Amino acid sequence: MEKTEIDSKTFDRRNFYNDDDSGKIYLFALILPIVLAILFTLIANIIVGASGQESEAVTGNIWYSTALQIVSACALVVLFIVYNKTNKISFSAVKLEFKMSYKNYLIVILVGIVALFGIQYFIGAVDDLLGLIGYPLEVSSPDMAESLTNPKSFGVFILSVFVTCILPCITEELLFRGVILQGLRRRFGDISAIFLSAIMFALMHQNLQQLVYPFLLGSVMAWVVVRTGSLVSSMIVHFINNFLVILFTYLQNVTSFSLDLGSQWWFYLLAVALLAVTAGIFFLIDRFFFKHKSKEEIQEKSQKTSKFIYISLAVSCALFLVITIFNFAL
Repeated sequence: MEKTEIDSKTFDRRNFYNDDDSGKIYLFALILPIVLAILFTLIANIIVGASGQESEAVTGNIWYSTALQIVSACALVVLFIVYNKTNKISFSAVKLEFKMSYKNYLIVILVGIVALFGIQYFIGAVDDLLGLIGYPLEVSSPDMAESLTNPKSFGVFILSVFVTCILPCITEELLFRGVILQGLRRRFGDISAIFLSAIMFALMHQNLQQLVYPFLLGSVMAWVVVRTGSLVSSMIVHFINNFLVILFTYLQNVTSFSLDLGSQWWFYLLAVALLAVTAGIFFLIDRFFFKHKSKEEIQEKSQKTSKFIYISLAVSCALFLVITIFNFAL
């Protein structure tokens, strides 16, 4: 009798996401960080009022930013769990499969390394363009106080790896390449889902300077998930990207070693050439090493796009536009 009840509960759960799930999760993922940021700002103001410190002394503290990122990461995990439980969706729907072939693991690691070195200089060129048109760039200065994104001690480096590498590669991948990508695939197919999920991932950052790279990296991460059939592949790429950025920043702070090539005329040609070479490498990997059909056969595609896709995209575009105009006005 007990076994029958368990089987019945399992049968009642669906093991896939649809575009309605994608739109709702994306909308929640947009709103939740804003709510938490407002909450933390209120807490910071209370601390400032009670201690008499300046606001920047509180909000600029490394433990303040650490707490905010950890709480935000935990909130996204809670969102994922609650949404699946509420809508009776099996956690297997995100395709968190560790049983990939060793070849796929090696290829995914290679993809992560090539993606960083092949794209970062192009992003540097884009940043230079944004600077020319007057956009206030976020630049890590050697003189700035130690932070998670600019570690100067080994202890802060380890903390940075946990907060900015490990947590995002789990939480963001569960939502974007797990729920959102899989739901979009069911409605639009693989190619359209890859690029649409990448656009949503880029807009989620709500920063013009952080628009191109998240889109390119998001496309790469969605591609490896589609080709390998496992969310683990995008988690690896995401971790490698963030880890190498933090590692090279730390090495630059403690040894003055830098991969910066300056802003000479040839730098922009090199940036475009590296991007083209990277695209060529990924094409060859896709053509000769990955399967051309994903392991998942999606049946019964939905015929009508969920209204939450339109709502969530409208909200993200509106927020992005407001924040961009505000930054230009500074």
